[in-house]
Amino acid sequence: MFRAPLVLSIGLLALAGCAPAPSHPLAAATPARQCMFPDDVQSFRVVADTKAVLVRTTGNAVFELQPAGDCRDLASAMRLAVADNTTRLCAGDWTMLSVSSAPAPCRAQVVKRLSPAEVAALAARDRP
Repeated sequence: MFRAPLVLSIGLLALAGCAPAPSHPLAAATPARQCMFPDDVQSFRVVADTKAVLVRTTGNAVFELQPAGDCRDLASAMRLAVADNTTRLCAGDWTMLSVSSAPAPCRAQVVKRLSPAEVAALAARDRP
């Protein structure tokens, strides 16, 4: 009497194992993480209107960083380093910016990676 439901359950489990697995529902809704490696920063530009810092990395990816508070001498910086102990920084992460002429580093948040269309829309003076 108990044998028939048990056999039926095992049969259904075997059939379910042959069915294709559904794709993860969040996989399509979640965009790829926008990350950069601090050591890959090649050039930078400070956007005068917004005080944002745009950095170009190896591979021509452009990221926007937003300094927190007053980053001294940022507008006139000749050199900038993204000083972080982590191997990568992603959108939403905080890091430290070291400016050549400033006495101390300042905090900045990685806002996003700019799309190729956003980079093309930048004024020439704002492109890193």
